[in-house]
Amino acid sequence: MRLLNKVESIAEQMATFLFSKSVGTIQPVQVARELNKIMLKNKQVSISHVYVPNVYTVSLNPEDYAVLESFGETLLVELAKHLYDEGTRQGYTFLALPVVRMQPSEKMDAGLIKTQIEFKDSVVANWRINEEKQPAEDEEIEKTTVLADAARLIMASSKTVGRKTHPYLEVIKGTNEGEIYDLNKDEYIVGRQEDCDIEVRDLEISRHHLKLYTENRRWFVQDLGSTNGTYLNKLRVDRYMVNPGDRIKAGQTHFQFQVDK
Repeated sequence: MRLLNKVESIAEQMATFLFSKSVGTIQPVQVARELNKIMLKNKQVSISHVYVPNVYTVSLNPEDYAVLESFGETLLVELAKHLYDEGTRQGYTFLALPVVRMQPSEKMDAGLIKTQIEFKDSVVANWRINEEKQPAEDEEIEKTTVLADAARLIMASSKTVGRKTHPYLEVIKGTNEGEIYDLNKDEYIVGRQEDCDIEVRDLEISRHHLKLYTENRRWFVQDLGSTNGTYLNKLRVDRYMVNPGDRIKAGQTHFQFQVDK
């Protein structure tokens, strides 16, 4: 089954719950379909390659944009990876790893999508190809996390309204292995510096490496311009939504985010 079909299948199951109370009308699967059409429509044929755009700027009505923007980098990275998978599967060539951007536009009516494309080899994507192995069928389904994980997290949040939860961060590999940090505040800075909320004795971690914070009952990890980067489940990220069980890597230290009910 193609990745787009998997995205559509999951999205159609979750869309009613995710967006029933939102003002906007655009759903992530609609953006995925539109990007795929735009990519195929703008093929450029050379002597030995068929090139497709690698930069996609999506303009949306401000209300629609507000709904999708709440997913942060999670949605943009998954859309870019979807384009890469679809393009390479059909034998197309990207000048660089694809990048998807979103912006609000007062000129756009609700429910409409406008996409501008560019062929630009100087653009650097904030994700990397996992070269270790090609994912199996089941793993590909798991990687369609932007919809399934978001829905799972929102469902979990709705079930725990009025009940206390206990989020914490555990070091599962590294010099601080075994240490557990209770997340009782809305924001935590992780790094090597003594003034960090979570100080880690790892020379490959920057002084102020990453930030963990909560927003609308969801937890996010954000890289703070670190030298060696921040990884979530092997994906290098700038900002990404974190779910229970997710693993965060900074330097040689591996954390696991968990929530006790």
